[in-house]
Amino acid sequence: MWRDRLTAVNSGLLVALFFLIPMQIAPVYILTGLMLVFWLIEGRWLEKWHALRSNPVFWVYQAFFWWVLVSLLWTADVAAGWDMVSRYLFFLLSALYLTVARREHTGRYLVAFAFGVALCELLATYNWLHLNHYPDWPNGLRAQKDAMETAPFVDRILFGPAVAFAAYVGAWKALTTSGWQRIAWSLSVLSAFAVLSFSGSRVGIISFSLMMALLAFQRLAGRKMVALSSAAAVMAGCALGLYAFSDTITKQRLGLLLSESYQLDNAVNASLPLRYTMAVNTMHIIAEHPWLGVGAGDFVAEYKAVNDQRSPAWMPTRNPHNQLLFNLATTGVLGGVLLLAVWVVPPWLTRHWPDDGLGPLRVGLPLFYFFICLSESYIWRSNTGLMFMLFSALLYGPRPTPLPGEAAYPPVAPHQDSDPASG
Repeated sequence: MWRDRLTAVNSGLLVALFFLIPMQIAPVYILTGLMLVFWLIEGRWLEKWHALRSNPVFWVYQAFFWWVLVSLLWTADVAAGWDMVSRYLFFLLSALYLTVARREHTGRYLVAFAFGVALCELLATYNWLHLNHYPDWPNGLRAQKDAMETAPFVDRILFGPAVAFAAYVGAWKALTTSGWQRIAWSLSVLSAFAVLSFSGSRVGIISFSLMMALLAFQRLAGRKMVALSSAAAVMAGCALGLYAFSDTITKQRLGLLLSESYQLDNAVNASLPLRYTMAVNTMHIIAEHPWLGVGAGDFVAEYKAVNDQRSPAWMPTRNPHNQLLFNLATTGVLGGVLLLAVWVVPPWLTRHWPDDGLGPLRVGLPLFYFFICLSESYIWRSNTGLMFMLFSALLYGPRPTPLPGEAAYPPVAPHQDSDPASG
């Protein structure tokens, strides 16, 4: 049936999106637009509506998006506000991704993500060799963050977390598969370890260590003390191992975390002190606008005013490098609560789902994002925002695998409401 073919095509496009997570975001928008066209042609509105209506995760994501949009009502800079709203567009598109993802294609999505990251790791390795050992080699694909950046498409800020989460997925698969698949997934973890050692991504290194510790805890959860001690040992081992194998630049960046922690108030515009200053200034904005925030478009202006008053020697910013503070400052208490709901509610609501083998990922995804969002607004950033939504679609969207001859969506009972789109 032609509708089933469109369903299969869209799932194939979703595979492509997983592959593109660590790359340029423009092709993602093009493929998503094509997916939306096929989704609209496919029809089945009533079936899709009932699939979404019965999925509480969909409502959490929509509430998060629409509250950002509502905040335009009290923002002064509406143009900047629309730019802010557009950065959360993936949450609006959750209706599309949640209904396109298919449980029987889980393996394809994960393999595509692994291959996309592996390709970028290969290009990053080439860049590192070119910069450090073989200057006569042709220039490779390289993000233009600084002269020593090795990531190929996006800089270390976005590349490091993608590599770290890919390592967690790879380690989880290595522990749950066998034979050549276990070998392949294990190699993906070793590859991530190697690339993080010269990536310069402190968030990538720390989150890699944290996620490996989480996986150890998840595997031994039945014995709490053993699980806790094993997780601590794994985290320490990963962190020390990555530091030991790191190149000079990455070691220097890691060492700055310690030295700068003693100079939070006086090391002007150094990385960690600057983040500390941004957090303090943002909390002053929150204190002045606690209930509704300053609106989606006014953070830059409000931050500049506070920064000029409290810390004029420090650089201004367009985001405070902390997702929770960012949402509290722009959309108030409700915005902060909705952000926490985005992380906490989905795994809580699905904790009693039948075991499909994805339970560890449903815990790992929000914990990973909660941690990395302490150092950057990673839901707000393009590639990491995409990664969060695609994995959410995989973990919370698919319906049960249909039997041969069944529709891709569950049938609608005769007494249910008419198609809401028909009006």
